[in-house]
Amino acid sequence: MKVDGTYFGDWGCLIVYKAGTDILYWQYAEREYVAVYEAGLGGLMENGYIICGVTSDWHGSIVSSAEQLLPGIAHQRCLVHTQRLCQSLLTRNPQTEGGWVLLHIVHSLNAISNEYERNIWLRWLGEWKRRYEYLTKERTYATQPDGKKTWWYTHKNLRRAFLTLWDTQEHLFLYLEDKNLEKDTNGLEAEFKHLKAKMRSHAGMRKERRSAFIAWYLYFKNH
Repeated sequence: MKVDGTYFGDWGCLIVYKAGTDILYWQYAEREYVAVYEAGLGGLMENGYIICGVTSDWHGSIVSSAEQLLPGIAHQRCLVHTQRLCQSLLTRNPQTEGGWVLLHIVHSLNAISNEYERNIWLRWLGEWKRRYEYLTKERTYATQPDGKKTWWYTHKNLRRAFLTLWDTQEHLFLYLEDKNLEKDTNGLEAEFKHLKAKMRSHAGMRKERRSAFIAWYLYFKNH
């Protein structure tokens, strides 16, 4: 099952749960809160769905909810979201050698198709840690106008990109072991893009009509 959310400005957030080509459930919410995902996952289970695996963008709320309601379940981190996040942090022109090397590793993330390639990729990441982890620990110190001392990580974006990969590496390649798991949520992102294009042609709709429009759109997607 794939889970993803998309925002419609001040109107709020739409969260969709999809398995294969079937949209199982959707929710409207102000934001992607833990309680929202718990209600969604709980509602699916109450209606008889057996959730064997989840692919998500790894938003903190869905991670917490899945751990709480579905302990031990295979939870695949969307590789497209992960790759996009790391690339934005590293930029197209990293300022350090370690940044360039990590960017190269990130570029290959979504191309892994078997366990052999996965093992090579993980060795690359481990070698990066051995050679460049010191960069993620470097600090810059300064004195504020009031005399207080402060500090920050010198390469904070590099640090975040590396830890994004390192801390969740066990969730990056679960799709290789479970063929029913998808490695990304791209199918849902395509649905969101199409839905928003449809809604732009009805830009004057009131909030309650927008909700009805989305509900009918998703209904007809399943019928």
